Amino acid sequence: MLFYICLALGIINLILFLAQRKPEVSLKVLFFKTTTSALFILTAFSAFYENDNCPEKLALLFFAGAVCGLLGDIWLDAKYIFPSEKNGLLKAGFISFLIGHIFFIAGMFITYGVSTISIICGVVGAIGAPFFCILTEKLFKADFGKDKLISIVYTSVLMLATGISLGIAIDNNFDLSSLVRFIGMVLFLASDAVLAKIYFCEGQNTRVNVVINHALYYLAQFLLATSLFLF
Repeated sequence: MLFYICLALGIINLILFLAQRKPEVSLKVLFFKTTTSALFILTAFSAFYENDNCPEKLALLFFAGAVCGLLGDIWLDAKYIFPSEKNGLLKAGFISFLIGHIFFIAGMFITYGVSTISIICGVVGAIGAPFFCILTEKLFKADFGKDKLISIVYTSVLMLATGISLGIAIDNNFDLSSLVRFIGMVLFLASDAVLAKIYFCEGQNTRVNVVINHALYYLAQFLLATSLFLF
């Protein structure tokens, strides 16, 4: 019951946040965003608490990844409130999310072990990251500027995590937990693709793109939390 209550509160808070979210960021919007992030951490905790089958190490590492996500949320939006610190806060956000994905990868490997298919899927994803960034530049006329290197490194880690989650889903015949986790990682990737348009493409910092980005991102986080409940 606790899991469903936390999940419902998280979705309600997400809807309230998206209703407030605009390209310009205020302290009120930052409050709603931080609260929504705190709720997906609470949802993950309640999922572990109510599921005796969920491995403790997997849950702890996913909690750590979720906390990194919360910190990343704060840094990325804080750069609008403190424009003079924009570059440093942007990098802090990238690094927070990157570390979070490393926690996710560690949790998956410790729980499921290393298999040939998960390694292959992960490596293919990581290798494809630079091409993904180049394609984004060409298709959307993006300008990564001095953030190009960290963007490629971050995307490589994210696509590595997504590929590994696919390999684990294949190994486990797409059982509900691994399937939900993989869908969550795909939504995470999709949200960051939209985020790249917002940050690095001229004229793309619109309300529609911002809402889509956050909707995909938070659905991804709540699905990752739910995967613990379904383990």
